[in-house]
Amino acid sequence: MTALKDVAELLEQVPGVSDIDGKNDRVESIVGTAVRCLYNGQRTIAVGTDTKTQIGGLLDLIDLHLHGQGDYKGVPVAADEVTLFLADDAWDTEAEGALRTLAALLDAEFRVNLRRLTSRAEVLPISRHGLDDLGDHEKYRYSDWRGYFEDLCDQSSALVQRILAGVPRESFRAYPMLTNKGRWSLRLEGLEVAQVGQRRGWVDVAKDYLGKRGPERTAWLAQVPEGRLEVTEEEASVDRAIHEINRFADAWGDILAAGVKQNEHALESRVLRGAVPIPVSTGELQLIGGRDDRVSWGSQFPTRWGRTSSNAGRYLDALLRDGSTPWALELKIEGSGGVGNYYRHAVEQAVLYRQFIRQATPLASWFERFDLDHRACGAAVVVPEFRSGSERWAERLRAVCGAFDVELVTVPVQFAEARTLP
Repeated sequence: MTALKDVAELLEQVPGVSDIDGKNDRVESIVGTAVRCLYNGQRTIAVGTDTKTQIGGLLDLIDLHLHGQGDYKGVPVAADEVTLFLADDAWDTEAEGALRTLAALLDAEFRVNLRRLTSRAEVLPISRHGLDDLGDHEKYRYSDWRGYFEDLCDQSSALVQRILAGVPRESFRAYPMLTNKGRWSLRLEGLEVAQVGQRRGWVDVAKDYLGKRGPERTAWLAQVPEGRLEVTEEEASVDRAIHEINRFADAWGDILAAGVKQNEHALESRVLRGAVPIPVSTGELQLIGGRDDRVSWGSQFPTRWGRTSSNAGRYLDALLRDGSTPWALELKIEGSGGVGNYYRHAVEQAVLYRQFIRQATPLASWFERFDLDHRACGAAVVVPEFRSGSERWAERLRAVCGAFDVELVTVPVQFAEARTLP
């Protein structure tokens, strides 16, 4: 049950449903995959398709109710409850787990009723209690992560350090790969240019996607036609890797200098090396490690949002600290689709990352390494300052953040621009 038409047709068969609307709503920044309707006098959204769309529908619903003036298409709606239909025959899915968590953590003057809408137009209840067993690493399939974390050295490998020394650029950093044993990702302002282990690795930039080649890949192949370079501990191999990375950095910097397009990876890189002030209610957040270290320890922390058959995690953008308290940061930049819907869905991610970290007792040793208490984790959404004329979206985003005890941090636009920082 993945098609929008299917969801709308199913709603027509449900008693108590009226005023079904599956059109894009640019005024409210709601896409058509979040099908709006009335259900027994309640503001309601039904979602099918993929997991992220299903989860995002709840944030759309909450935002609409917070700012909907008490009615839907001119019809008064219940003030104290709303309903979300999860169009899915399967139960205990990742989306269902995430929705339960979000609904349980909502702090507002209304509650969310979760219902499963089956392919036979049945309406079945979903527990209103959030997940309280995310610490079960076997159930949520992250047992292997514990081993990776325990094997992770406090310092990058000698091979990584040789390459770092040969590319003395502030924007060139090593990122520990927390779900890949002994591997380090080397990135230039957030763009991965190498993966290196203890004794070997490779240098390469980007990939073709669906037959299309991006500017990063084009620039790299113009310099290194063979694409991937294997790297070993041999001096000649390391020297070649260093030479090509430096050459690419110069060429790519010239390309970026021609425009001011925002780039999320660049913002992430700058946050993780302490170049961007991140003020929250308790003070300015600090790096997990020291500022002089060229390792970004708070990068891409893996999480689970619910039951899943996938081994891949949901990766947190950045993890910073306030004393012994870790903070989960979800970063967004302005894209072609605007900021309303896109920024709104950052809130759900921040909440789900925070909740996993708080409950992930099997991973506590990683936090203890940095003298952090994972159970106290905070959460924030970080975005560039809003353009003039977008004040209403800033106000709406702040309200949605407040409903989940998530802080909204805006940073100067220059930190999100792809071009090299002054």
